[in-house]
Order: sequence, then structure tokens, then C-alpha cells
Amino acid sequence: MKKKLISTLFSVAAVSAMLITGCGSSNSAQTQSSSAPASSAAASTEAVAATATSDAGAAAPGEAAGFTENPIFEDAKVDFMNVSAVYFQPVPMAPGQEDISKFNMHLECDVHALKNDLGYGVGDWIPYLTIDYDIKGSDGKTAASGTFMEMSASDGPHYGANINLPKADTYSVTFTFHSPAENGYLIHSDKETGPGGVLEDHFKNGNLTYTYKGWDYTPQEW
Repeated sequence: MKKKLISTLFSVAAVSAMLITGCGSSNSAQTQSSSAPASSAAASTEAVAATATSDAGAAAPGEAAGFTENPIFEDAKVDFMNVSAVYFQPVPMAPGQEDISKFNMHLECDVHALKNDLGYGVGDWIPYLTIDYDIKGSDGKTAASGTFMEMSASDGPHYGANINLPKADTYSVTFTFHSPAENGYLIHSDKETGPGGVLEDHFKNGNLTYTYKGWDYTPQEW
């Protein structure tokens, strides 16, 4: 970022020098007609300098939040849901989940609505889900499993859990989604106020599942 700022400021100085030289060599007849373009150029120069300063102060992705999300998979379509998974360092959670000494990562499941007939706006986070996770190693044995918790971070609400996955391997990750109705979430079912569908339509064959195969994972020192 610093190199970019210095380079930009040198460019600004060069443009300013050219403008000053041009104004000094013009005759009095040209001075009046050239004043507007010169002012415009000077304003553009100031704008470039301001942009350079702004760019230099801008944080790279992840810097502002203080952590970097490592993707496992992105934008999987599971019925009416868009699902992604990431992991990063284990994090303390309040209340009652502050001890992270037994974990080596925070696994996160991001779930947002696709176009649907359930009343969720496209892109909305979907609450009231119960989501189970099962991570299997290349030997087919379960390395970690459990149920995500609902929580919020600096980038918004999500489903997550601190887990321990100490061995490098190529893993498969399976998420199982239970209907929000299990947690008391209701949908208007009348024609006048309802969105057109109900949860039972989407979970009539049971829970929804998604499996991602080929997660090449290496433990990290955070």
C-alpha cells in the first residue's frame, strides 16, 4: 500500500509541475482562456491525491475484522438455501463458551436464502435451522461431528462451532439441515398473507443434506 501511495504522489507532483510550466509559458491572451482547463486539471490532481490517500488507508479483506476466513466450499445450492463453509482460528463465545484450549479451529456454515416461496428475502440469513455436521477422513471414519450453534460475529449472524481437527487429510464434509419448524418457526399458510409455500413442502422427504468431498486440510498455527 505504501509503494502505491508514493508512486501516486510522484505522479501528482509531475502533473502539477507540467501545469505550472504550461501556465508560465502562455501569453496574456491565452491566460484567460486557459484558466478554466488549468483549474479543472488542478482539481483532478487533488482528486487523484485524495484517492491515493483513501486507498492507502483502506484495509485489505480480513484486515478490518482481524481474521481471515479459509473457504471449504462456496455457494452450494440446497433447495431454497445458498450454503458456504469456512474455517478460521477458534474463538471464545459468550455466554459460557470462552474456553478454546481444546479446539484448533472455528467451523462456520453460512446459510442465505435463494429465491423461494417461504417469505425469505433473497440473500437473507435463515434463522431457526438445526444443522448437524459430520467430517470424515480419507479412511471413511468420522473425525469430528456435532451440531452447529447460532451466533453472531463482526460480519453478521451464522451457524458455527469450535472443533478439533488435528490431522492433515483430505476430508468430506456433510451438513444436515433440519426444518426451522422443529424450532417453532411458522409460515403464514393463508392465501391473503402467506408467501405461497410452507416448510413442509421443502422437508416432506425429511432433512436436507449436502456433502462436499475433497477438502484438503492442513492444521495451522494461528
